[in-house]
Amino acid sequence: MQSGPVEDYLKAIYELEEKAGIARTTLLADKLGIKAGTVSEMIKRLSKARTPLITYKHHQGVRLTPKGRLAALSVIRRHRLLETFLHRSLDLSWNEVHAEAEVLEHHLSDRVADAMDRHLGYPSFDPHGEPIPRSDGTIIERSSRRLSEMEEKTAFRIVRVVPESDELLIYLESLAIGIGSSGSVVSIAPLDGPITVRMKIGNRMKEYPLDRHVAELIYAEPY
Repeated sequence: MQSGPVEDYLKAIYELEEKAGIARTTLLADKLGIKAGTVSEMIKRLSKARTPLITYKHHQGVRLTPKGRLAALSVIRRHRLLETFLHRSLDLSWNEVHAEAEVLEHHLSDRVADAMDRHLGYPSFDPHGEPIPRSDGTIIERSSRRLSEMEEKTAFRIVRVVPESDELLIYLESLAIGIGSSGSVVSIAPLDGPITVRMKIGNRMKEYPLDRHVAELIYAEPY
């Protein structure tokens, strides 16, 4: 297990790589909320380690080495297992688990993570629908699309919500929208306007206009 700060770097680099193919130092500094100079020093240290966790080229950004990727996935696995445990076993809401897992992930050994995984029945996804890496680094991906990319009249089932903020999760929960919720796209306003969805809430159907940015953070399976 790496130190807490190193694990934070590796996880952030992984997430940026998944999104853009490479982690630019400026984006990494923004994501971690620290100065670019501090990021540059850590990058140099990680790239020059005896067994490098990253590769770095000036003005070309940062990439994880195979060893660095496995280390990053180990952190993400512990984080998402913790979120699942806190949600299922301790009844914390899906907007509360992220902050708690951020603290605890650095203190959870792989042995305890494996035991937690076994206790939970080897879950594949966390409370936000994000995949939980297996101990060997493999990830189960499922086919889904952003709600913002769906056409009108498309029926869907929500399978993942990017936990960008507590406010987003609280807002969706207030609308009774969560993982497993089903509905359909009613209309898509032009010029990046709202997307109106009709959701099945219990035995009722209810329509909501969703901001385009919110719809971009919701992934669903069309059917």
